[in-house]
Amino acid sequence: MALILLHGCSYTKYVPEGSYLLWKSEIKIKDGGRVESEASNILKQQPNRKILGIRPSLALYSWGDGTDSSFFGNFGNPPVILDTSKIERGARQLQNYYFNKGYFKVQGSYNITRKANSQKALATYTVQPGPRYRIDSISYQIETKKMAGLVEHFSKESELKTGMFYDSEKLDKERERLKQIFRNHGYYNFSASYITYLADTLNTQKPHTVNIQLRVANRSRRQGDSSYTVPHEQHQINKVTVYPDYNFTGRYSASDSLQFLSYQIAFDSLEYKPRYLTDAIHFKPGKTYRQEDVQQTYSHLSSYNAFRLNEITFKELKSSADSTQPLLNAQVRLAPRPTFSIDPQIEATNTSNNFGISGSVGLVNRNLFNAGEELRFDLSSGLEYQPTVGNANNLSRTFELGAELSLRFPRFALPFNTIGLVPKRMQPTSVFSVYANRTSRIEFERETFGGRLSYAWRENDFKRHQISVLNLSYSNLFQVGNRFLNQLNPIQQLAFRSEFISSSQYTFTYNGQQDKKQKTYNFFKSDVEVSGTLLSQFTDEANTISNSTEGNVPVYQFARLETDYRFYWNISSERTWIQRLLLGYVLPYGISEFESEEGRLRVPPFSRFFFLGGSNDLRAWPAYRAGGGEEEITSYRGTPADSNGFSIGTFKLLASSEYRFPIYSSLKGAIFVDAGNIWLTGGLERDNPQTAFELSDLARDLYIGTGFGLRLDLDFFVLRFDTGIKVRDPGLVRENKEWVIVTKPVIPNITYNIALGYPF
Repeated sequence: MALILLHGCSYTKYVPEGSYLLWKSEIKIKDGGRVESEASNILKQQPNRKILGIRPSLALYSWGDGTDSSFFGNFGNPPVILDTSKIERGARQLQNYYFNKGYFKVQGSYNITRKANSQKALATYTVQPGPRYRIDSISYQIETKKMAGLVEHFSKESELKTGMFYDSEKLDKERERLKQIFRNHGYYNFSASYITYLADTLNTQKPHTVNIQLRVANRSRRQGDSSYTVPHEQHQINKVTVYPDYNFTGRYSASDSLQFLSYQIAFDSLEYKPRYLTDAIHFKPGKTYRQEDVQQTYSHLSSYNAFRLNEITFKELKSSADSTQPLLNAQVRLAPRPTFSIDPQIEATNTSNNFGISGSVGLVNRNLFNAGEELRFDLSSGLEYQPTVGNANNLSRTFELGAELSLRFPRFALPFNTIGLVPKRMQPTSVFSVYANRTSRIEFERETFGGRLSYAWRENDFKRHQISVLNLSYSNLFQVGNRFLNQLNPIQQLAFRSEFISSSQYTFTYNGQQDKKQKTYNFFKSDVEVSGTLLSQFTDEANTISNSTEGNVPVYQFARLETDYRFYWNISSERTWIQRLLLGYVLPYGISEFESEEGRLRVPPFSRFFFLGGSNDLRAWPAYRAGGGEEEITSYRGTPADSNGFSIGTFKLLASSEYRFPIYSSLKGAIFVDAGNIWLTGGLERDNPQTAFELSDLARDLYIGTGFGLRLDLDFFVLRFDTGIKVRDPGLVRENKEWVIVTKPVIPNITYNIALGYPF
């Protein structure tokens, strides 16, 4: 109904008499080439955005009184009135765009077609690009010998290569690259404006080629009415002063100071230990200035989360008798946050029309021992209604109550002095935490206690490492309903019990995104966990059930690997296509051997099995309600959560493809496809061969779901609403009804997910 109402609006209602609404704008390439999205974006005038054949923002505006201050005017956009001067400028910029891409003989024109009866106009831009020029040779003219040596040393990383098409954007990137090289080697005053290019298309014997000469000019100086040039000079850090309580809003003068290592700390009231401040500063007196050190210092200070503002300034000094280089005095100015704070959060959820609410309160002390240690206490609780296993019509109330106490150190917390142990660029942190959680459902109740000690550091701007040296958890399962247990298969019954886990974990993360304008980049995360190795030394070699438990709670020994790879393609500034591949495998061994109806089996703890479904997984199915190879889980009796049980696996494969696009203002859209499954391995599939993994049956075993989503992106958080549509269910292969989008009702089996943040 909303679409019909919007479509029925008069788009030209507020177009003045004698003016025209810019209804359509198109670019035509005379040789039939493809129009790039960047070319379309540079046009000065764009029509009101169209979605599904309608223009919602313009339609909403037409419902108002024709002013931006009206109710509908606030939500809509006024009509784009044809402006021939903007069309003409757009045509010139379009021609310049192709010229800068190497089409030096490009010709551009435009034509405007007006429809008098409807007050609508069409703007057509015509581009005749001609031949595209390639780079034939690259030469350099650099007057400072040291700078010429730097260019030669880093030449393999150059953005410019002979034989490539001429592209001014590549030249700008090369200019920026050289600027960063020079500034990272002491040339404090150097800017990209000193770098120019000469592109010569005449002095070449090859047709449609260009010779490029890169020039680095010296600095200019004025003396009276005359000017002269001087070579660029490398600067050296002379003095570094840190102000940990700087006042950015008024006059400030430090009343005291002290010297720590090679740094001076000036303060009015010193609340931090000197090492905490200097650990984040990546430059020091006596060293050559490096822009990279300044950027890493900003990053390190931001990671502290202790200062609301930070600023680094430099002042040039003349060369001294001890140094032939010009000198720099640095000031690091910091304005601290309040030591104590309270962070309340609340979240509402809706999974397949099953509602829930959760909230948490965090109490934070950001400077517990005066060295930036962050003590945090979180208390959380949640209530959610979920279908009971085996009976979707019976909603089970799930209540959770949890607490966690964590202490974060902005360094490696070790029993010896760690000053200088690792480079500052690694930004090391240590976290010690203990937690407790209680879950209450109609089927069972569970209490979990645990603690962990972990260390994290960054190798560089792209790579992160984290090691959990000790990860302990004890889960006590009690008041388990017999009806619930009888609905579980033997493997689930064996795994669904109290558990004690002692493990070590290593996580590696690679994020290849350098800036938001980057066209493509990769993301990779790998997580390895090994459990029970130490405890296995205290068990009997007979490996009996009694000897492989502590306090009648099973002790598990397993290795678990999970990898997550993503490829991001930024088609334009607002359109992104992401591919994702997730693989996981868990291998129980050693003391993880238990007696069951099928004999002695090795199983991992229930919390380490893989599951399928959910708002960040296979979005057309709720969590745990899909998987198990070709086992039939979903019954399709009218609700998407209705199922014959739930599924867990020891091997998981999930692939996703998602296209994200703008709709209006902060509202974004997405179309996605998810495919995958989970299987049982290591003998656990003996009782039910349908859950076994066979590489030859991989295509036949895939769940496939698709759907669309709406995302309200407000920069500081993202509210996401995804609609998942079931396409293929391998559990119905034996009935030849696996393509459920055709063989089963679609609307009743749609899964709705409301969540915060993007799925990946």
